[in-house]
Amino acid sequence: MRIPSRWGRWPVLGAALLAITMLVPPAASGADRHAATAKRVHGWSARQASRFWTPARMRRAEPVEQRLRRHASDRGGTALPDRGTPHRVPSRPAAGAASSGFEPVPDPTAPVSRVNGVVFFDFLFGLARCSGTAVNGRNLSIVVTAGHCVNIGWPLPIWFTERWAFVPAYRFGQHPYGVFPAKWLGTTRGWLTTGSPNSDVGIAVVGRNERGQRLGAAVGGAGIAWGLSPEQVFDVHGYPAEKPYNGRRQRVCEGAKYLGHDPYSFLQAGPLNLAVECKVTEGASGGGWTIRHNTLNSVTSYGYEGGSQNVYGPYFGQEVARLYRQAVKIR
Repeated sequence: MRIPSRWGRWPVLGAALLAITMLVPPAASGADRHAATAKRVHGWSARQASRFWTPARMRRAEPVEQRLRRHASDRGGTALPDRGTPHRVPSRPAAGAASSGFEPVPDPTAPVSRVNGVVFFDFLFGLARCSGTAVNGRNLSIVVTAGHCVNIGWPLPIWFTERWAFVPAYRFGQHPYGVFPAKWLGTTRGWLTTGSPNSDVGIAVVGRNERGQRLGAAVGGAGIAWGLSPEQVFDVHGYPAEKPYNGRRQRVCEGAKYLGHDPYSFLQAGPLNLAVECKVTEGASGGGWTIRHNTLNSVTSYGYEGGSQNVYGPYFGQEVARLYRQAVKIR
């Protein structure tokens, strides 16, 4: 359990878990409880997604961390390396200086920016949000985000299957490329079985938008790489929704250099995480960290309040590789 000033892997997790346990039937005992690292999403069409996620609802959606805190408070709760072989999947182009400041992206529809977007879903009797990135894959339907944006994780692996959708190039309530509803959600086994932020990676396979387009055909897809040296220079993307931001614009920290690991990472299962300097707030969770401008190599997992400008993301190793290979097989 982390200090109360941490966000991302949820300072309110203990209280929230106690609160929502009363709403969820008991899980199976033993290893079966954690057997399923993916979940099919049924009965959610592009037309339904577009009609539900109106500009007003998208504006009301809160970062998932805030949803958990609010729910715990309402119920009287209190706050609570083996890298493998390096591998790269190239980016898919669509048709058509270092700073810790999370600067607004002038044109979110530009090719390098439109692969980034907002993840929306309905959770704990309210609307929640994260950030995500469209990634190239043979099914042209992959979104990579944080594990805690698809599933609560250990010890209560609840899937966020209600009205989960991805809106690329979101800006002030607009969805210029449509709304892409999830049909499959997956996360790493490490996230489900230990809740370690070192394994905080999630993937969605989304259906076509209301125009009948696949995600990769509409906006392209970033490449993805795993098994690389952690010593990279990242562009950190996302849609922060906590003050001083409002979640309505895409932002980026360009040229954020690898700084090392969070000491807390040494106490957790999985490969050590990565630290960079970027003024990220809640809502940016799941936002992509790209190298060479268009290759995804981590996502935002958490940060600290109280003056710290560092943000932390999981290392992309063989666990992420297995998850990606599983997702691209989904049709």
